[in-house]
Amino acid sequence: MTTFIEQHEKQKLREQREAEIRLKNNRLGMNIFQVSWIMAFVAIIVVNWQLRYSYTEWPPPGVEPFSPILPTIATLGLLVSSWLVYNGLKVLRDGHINTFLNNWRYALGLGFVFMVIITYEFFAVSPEAMATQYGDTFRLMAGFHFVHALVTLGIMVNIFRKGKQGAYTGDEHDSWAVEGTAKLWYFVTVAWILFYIVLYWIP
Repeated sequence: MTTFIEQHEKQKLREQREAEIRLKNNRLGMNIFQVSWIMAFVAIIVVNWQLRYSYTEWPPPGVEPFSPILPTIATLGLLVSSWLVYNGLKVLRDGHINTFLNNWRYALGLGFVFMVIITYEFFAVSPEAMATQYGDTFRLMAGFHFVHALVTLGIMVNIFRKGKQGAYTGDEHDSWAVEGTAKLWYFVTVAWILFYIVLYWIP
């Protein structure tokens, strides 16, 4: 006859297995999402290249190329932000909740600075550029990335709020939301770097 203690142990083991499977499925789903969406960003880059090679000059005559100064600052800030997110997740795994929150807070700050700069760049496109596909493709790419970054920042704010309420202990199962959001922010960073190179450095 199975004792209460044995039943409790079996139930505990079953819950642990289910938690492991759930975490594994979450990670697989996130990996599939990241691969599929990076392909969408690459497809937009291919469209950009197709358009630019239909012109004899890029940017077209009479259109000033976009200045890389502010976008470079934004890109550096985004890279530091991603490092802070990575470090925040790492210290969370070690149970250092306050350090995690500090890292996340600074990452959010840099993320918002990035958004402000990209918003400025979006609206600063000259009328001459907007009269050509040079300006159109820039706004398409910047706007497409902006939406992804904005949504991810919103999720990060929610993670920060829950972290302050003590929702995460550092266990990889109860902190999957933090890990998943961190991976989304890495995706935002990688996608922007691809766009940044194409928009500002490849002639």
